[in-house]
Amino acid sequence: MISVGLELTGSSIKVAVVDGNSSKAALKSFVHRKIDAKKGETEDDIISVLTEAFKEAKAPKNAVTASVRAQDCMLREIVVPFLDDDKIRKTVKYQAENYFTSLSIDDLIIDYTKFSELESKSKLLVAGIKKSHVARRLEMLEEVAVDPLAIDLDIAALYNTYAHLGTFDDVGAALILELKADTLKLGVVEDGKLRLARAIRMRLGSMRLDAVKPKRIGGPGGGESEIYDPAADESARLPVVILDEGDDEAFSLEDSGITETERESILHRVFMEVDRSVAAVQMSRDVDLICLTGASCVLDGIEEVFSEHFEIEARRIDIGGPLGGKSGLGKGSVSMEGVTAVGLALKGLGIDHAGMDFRQEEFGYKGTFSQIKKGLASLLTLLFALTFLYAYGLKQELGEKRRRNEAVKGMQKNLYTVLFPSTSDDPNAPPYEELPIRGTNFPYALEKQQEELAKKYGAAGPGGGGSNLSALEILRQFAQAKAKVPGNWGIKVMRVYVDPKPTGRSRFTCHTTGSGGGVALEQEFRGNEMLAGSTRKTNPLKGGGGFRFDFEITIKEPEEPAR
Repeated sequence: MISVGLELTGSSIKVAVVDGNSSKAALKSFVHRKIDAKKGETEDDIISVLTEAFKEAKAPKNAVTASVRAQDCMLREIVVPFLDDDKIRKTVKYQAENYFTSLSIDDLIIDYTKFSELESKSKLLVAGIKKSHVARRLEMLEEVAVDPLAIDLDIAALYNTYAHLGTFDDVGAALILELKADTLKLGVVEDGKLRLARAIRMRLGSMRLDAVKPKRIGGPGGGESEIYDPAADESARLPVVILDEGDDEAFSLEDSGITETERESILHRVFMEVDRSVAAVQMSRDVDLICLTGASCVLDGIEEVFSEHFEIEARRIDIGGPLGGKSGLGKGSVSMEGVTAVGLALKGLGIDHAGMDFRQEEFGYKGTFSQIKKGLASLLTLLFALTFLYAYGLKQELGEKRRRNEAVKGMQKNLYTVLFPSTSDDPNAPPYEELPIRGTNFPYALEKQQEELAKKYGAAGPGGGGSNLSALEILRQFAQAKAKVPGNWGIKVMRVYVDPKPTGRSRFTCHTTGSGGGVALEQEFRGNEMLAGSTRKTNPLKGGGGFRFDFEITIKEPEEPAR
């Protein structure tokens, strides 16, 4: 997993790319670009530098964690009467209202980190930043297509890196000092928890040490970009390093352009700020370690200077071993200038020891979905419309096929009734609608009906257990035999009963002019190979005028072939 840390300061942009997960991470690239104030501190300058830095670092823009400067925030230590984190998060904004009196609490984004619990109370380091500052930061990043996953405090990110490296393990209390060109940033860590964060603005010029009253220090441009001194409301006992009017140029302790006396003066002021800040904190443990970072800590022997003054160990932490790997990216200037950016990148991997994030309320991160939801909503609407039209077309087609099917079924029913009228006359026969094969396989229905008729009346050919002749064949051969009888017998058929079964007897009731008419008809059947005919009951008609006889026809049994 790739994560990007983006540190934005007043004079530079730092991008760190880290690859890995919450258990193992490696620094892949680091880019540090300065913003040339001589060209004007315009937003276009910052955006162009941002674009170049991301391109050079090969940093993806969908996994960025950005920072805000501690000097742009108000930082306070407060106590709340809760231990449960859910209750603290729900009420911390209103608990902090009594401490942030210079602005309406509704105009601030409030977040915290808990560093201690005492009985039923919790001690918190609370940070507040103006909503307008967060809005401007997000708008600027939007210009380079960056929507940060989180916005963290720079000192918290600094602490996050060292905590991940185990710097504070087995250390009662420690100080984090970052000396930059225009700012001294200080963090106090006790029992592995960040409990104090301060940022003191320092400018190059005719520096003097003044004990000043709590006041607001105007930032570049004034207005919404004003910077609030974190110690402003606490006590006039905590002086800050200020300067006379002059350019906001960078200074560095290793700069060859300053004299040894000036360098000692700068260090004296840094020592004084550290003493004053630590003295204002009621710590239960002694400070055992000072972690040095920042561009001004590149000076050789800086650790010995701090160790000699405070009489405790001072170190410049090298992040090259655990994070730089074989590439050695974490060594040298990266360990001095890129620690905050690395801490931001680690936060994106889920390594977050401070747990602060200013993307809250209306600025909460909405994820990638929020960026594409309008297009996705339009796409879904279009897909729904196309699906509806397709489904409507299928419905119309189905209705048309159903109408055609019903028409075909009606024709089948009519044809079935015409072909087999006896089924409609038979009171015991089920109606067509109740036939089990209705509407499923009409040819099969005809075949089944044909078999039933063949069993009942015989078939035109062999098979199926029926006779060798059909009823029509019997009628045909009777008509041919009758036609051969001389016309003077005047034979007329009055009634017919045909039984084509092998054992059945078909009867024809006839009238004739003479008593020998039946015998003449019988003689015509004597040469028939399939049928046998005989005359039964020849009687004179009542009233005279002829005779009545019954002619009976049976089917001859087929002769077995000679063996």
